Amino acid sequence: MKNNISIFRNELNITQNQLAKSANISIEDLDAIENNQLEPTLIDAYKITKALKKDFIADVFHLNELD
Repeated sequence: MKNNISIFRNELNITQNQLAKSANISIEDLDAIENNQLEPTLIDAYKITKALKKDFIADVFHLNELD
């Protein structure tokens, strides 16, 4: 799953640590999710989306196209 976390973080001028605290998830998990090394749970995707001030999870996360 791809994401736009870094783009939206930069727009808000916040660090990964600030986003992790705001979303109430670990910095390690956020880093792994942002770098596409970990698939977020639905709850974590929701919390990250809200912390980035977006309305829809699909604004932040994108499923990879199936071949």
